[in-house]
Amino acid sequence: MNPLPAHPAWNFVTRLYAAPDVAPACMRLQRLYDIDVTLMLFCLWRGSVCEAPLAPHLPNLMATAATWRISAVLPIRQTRMWLKAESASDPTMEGLYQRVLTAEIECEQGELLALTQHAEALCEGISEGPFPAVMAANLSGYLHAAGIAPTEADRADMALILTAARG
Repeated sequence: MNPLPAHPAWNFVTRLYAAPDVAPACMRLQRLYDIDVTLMLFCLWRGSVCEAPLAPHLPNLMATAATWRISAVLPIRQTRMWLKAESASDPTMEGLYQRVLTAEIECEQGELLALTQHAEALCEGISEGPFPAVMAANLSGYLHAAGIAPTEADRADMALILTAARG
């Protein structure tokens, strides 16, 4: 089996997700609002390499992400979560749990690559970034398009994620 191709967006997303306190902030937003973390982090990556805000293109990008999320990411995530509960009482399931976790991450990478392909025409090449104001606008635009009105706690999580993304 061939691995998915390397891409600067995946490098950005994995570095950002690994930054201190970012994963818990993302998971909190996902748990509260069913946010697509892959799409949210993609919006930040685009702002790091492209000066053009994504707002006019978010509906199409969200449709692309939804197809991946509904068809691949969420079913595998549900299986992984079930296996995690099962492996607590049956340690022989741990290996299968780890393989399904890897498959879930690969599906998220596939979603990200689909988003990057869809967005290539939105910005002529890669610019010298990052563009912090565009990153913030893309994040805010995604939340607005998703119908989310952030609370103070959400804004704190978003500020933490944005700060890490600029870093």
